[in-house]
Amino acid sequence: MFQAPGGDVVCHIHPQGYTHEQYGLLVCDLVRHVAMAFKVKEDAVWEWVDKERHHNTTAITKTQ
Repeated sequence: MFQAPGGDVVCHIHPQGYTHEQYGLLVCDLVRHVAMAFKVKEDAVWEWVDKERHHNTTAITKTQ
């Protein structure tokens, strides 16, 4: 996951060899890393994840 030069956030997912459950674990790890990077509690990040889950505020753009 990274910000492209034009400002869009790009997220590459390569499901070969991984299950949706394993990717779910990676999402949890990502939340922990975000919390550490911004020096906030993990719960603060999860709060925003939950808000987004129940009311999408971003569009998902597929490159393919």
